[in-house]
Amino acid sequence: MKYVIGFFLAASLSLAGCANNAEQESNNDTNSSQPETKQEDNKQNDTQTNDEQATQAQDNPQAPDDSSLTKVGDFHEDEDGSAMLKALSNFNETTQIGDVELTISDVKVLNYSPSMDLIDFFHPYSDDEKNFNYVKLHVTVKNKSDEPVDFAPVSVLETNSGEKKGFVEDFYLEELYGVYEGNEERSGQMGFVLNETEVDKLSSITVKTSDVFDEDKKSKAKAKTIEIPIEDS
Repeated sequence: MKYVIGFFLAASLSLAGCANNAEQESNNDTNSSQPETKQEDNKQNDTQTNDEQATQAQDNPQAPDDSSLTKVGDFHEDEDGSAMLKALSNFNETTQIGDVELTISDVKVLNYSPSMDLIDFFHPYSDDEKNFNYVKLHVTVKNKSDEPVDFAPVSVLETNSGEKKGFVEDFYLEELYGVYEGNEERSGQMGFVLNETEVDKLSSITVKTSDVFDEDKKSKAKAKTIEIPIEDS
């Protein structure tokens, strides 16, 4: 009888020990999977944050934030001054120039009254630096080759009335022209003051790029001309 009782007691202890081991292993598996899950969540959050930052235009120190201006007549004022949307275009196209891929979008024509501390800055650009119209466009430039190239997304901008602007007249100064290293990509805004064009008669602008040059300043691809309609004015 003592032998039977001892047998069942030993069996019970053995089963309890197995259950405890199984529970510990289960907890260990759960705990070990948690850091991996947190790491994956962190990676997804970082990726999402980077994507959001890439799509947001940086605030330019020379011009007001126009992201809220989506309809003609919309008005915005901040520390840089006040701006009203006078015309815009739905143009959003990509052009291939040799190894360079150029995308132009978010084309707007704005009337701008700079803040007092910016008036002197615009003296070389405008006939009336206290209030003027300008055209702004967003550009993305990708060098699709492994070799450096020299390129200007806007070499000359011309309105349908004949007013011309060179790339040196871009007052946003976001360094979107010059040497692009192999596989380099830049994105930003360019702005050109309109001194002669009547905005209510503005129906289109023409953008002529530069050639694509190699490191020895030899042309690798000829410039392209891009017509951009102004649809709302």
